[in-house]
Amino acid sequence: MRVGQCRLLRRVASRTGATCRFFSDISSSGSSVHLHPHHRVHLLFGANTDVGKSVISSGLVRAAASAGCDGWQSPVNYIKPLQCGGSDESFVLLNNDQQEGRRMNDIRCQTLFSWKTPASPHLVSRWENAPVSDEEVVSKLSAVLRDIDNTENNDVDNNLETASITTIIESAGGVLSPSSSSPFNKTTTADHWGWSTQADLYAPLRIPVVFVGDGKLGGISVTLSSLEALWTRGYRIDAVVFIEGESDADNNEYDSIQFGKGNAEALREYMSMRHQIDPSKEVYDELLRDDNAIVCLPPLPPMPIPLDEWYRSNEGSFLRLHQLLDKKWIG
Repeated sequence: MRVGQCRLLRRVASRTGATCRFFSDISSSGSSVHLHPHHRVHLLFGANTDVGKSVISSGLVRAAASAGCDGWQSPVNYIKPLQCGGSDESFVLLNNDQQEGRRMNDIRCQTLFSWKTPASPHLVSRWENAPVSDEEVVSKLSAVLRDIDNTENNDVDNNLETASITTIIESAGGVLSPSSSSPFNKTTTADHWGWSTQADLYAPLRIPVVFVGDGKLGGISVTLSSLEALWTRGYRIDAVVFIEGESDADNNEYDSIQFGKGNAEALREYMSMRHQIDPSKEVYDELLRDDNAIVCLPPLPPMPIPLDEWYRSNEGSFLRLHQLLDKKWIG
């Protein structure tokens, strides 16, 4: 972020006070999360498992860490509320090493709840007898956001010309993938612990979304269905990102087809058509207003090739996306 953008943040802070309009009451106690206006938070959802949420999260963290304000290095935070097997936190740290000869902001990653088994949270929480309720997830996430805000608040206030804080939260699985099970969830029955979808779990927080679409053949339907599920629940989608998929066809004539680019264009056409049918629905028009709001990135290199070069070659795309998210946050 350049100094001019940071000054704009300062003017917004002076007009709005020290609260952020994107957060509402989120716990049974009725407490609210009020964040400093310099603290930008975005939630990543994906059309499905394995569409590249962690890859995009890591790219956004890199962009925020390298773009920081001149004169003051604000921290960048990555939060994974639910982790089943593996460690997306470790992936983000691995792909954000700071040995490239450039000054980068501090990158702070944390996982809130984790299970050992790589499966759906609603199952592993039962199998490992480690239930986590919806209220526990939302309350802990809210507390972590408040802690980030409080920890950095003094530095931000002392550096209003240049300060900003970025937090990226990555959901698990797809938009309607299950959250963790718990006997304390409202949907619990005599037969099983209840659970919510990812979209329902985080809806009370009203955090704006970066959505990762499916860039493979057949990805249009699941992308559109997922976006409609988010819009129906009141989410604001600030950007949609596709990673170009590889063709599974055996016939070489299909190898040159760019399904991700085609899926991105299909999304633009769909939203344009829906907006014509019902102009009162601004959710479609909001994504169409900015050319950088729908992005398709090149395919990832095959395993086990590291992603260093892929990230370097796409720095411009991630930086533009970072700047767009900043603009929408203060807008």
